[in-house]
Amino acid sequence: MSLLVHYTLKSADDHAHQTDAMTALVAGLKSEGIAGLTYACFATDDPVKFIGVLEFPDDATKQAFLDSPAFAAYRGRVGPTFANPPKTTEITAIASTRD
Repeated sequence: MSLLVHYTLKSADDHAHQTDAMTALVAGLKSEGIAGLTYACFATDDPVKFIGVLEFPDDATKQAFLDSPAFAAYRGRVGPTFANPPKTTEITAIASTRD
């Protein structure tokens, strides 16, 4: 199970704040050690748009991410900077160079 998440900020002035928050989120998730979770975040050429890709082996891992202190801290930190709620799309891997 994987999710593609699109984040849009209210202002380009929040770009560095979002980048810092995503870096902190990933560091927090690493320290929490949620088994099977993969999370990657990307900036786009538009300074108000970001993308996240989350991979979960099962619903329990997805729930562990949603309940994680790192994700709660991230939401609290950047939620007010979003132009609208992040848009999520379930995606399915077809092929990858990653093992």
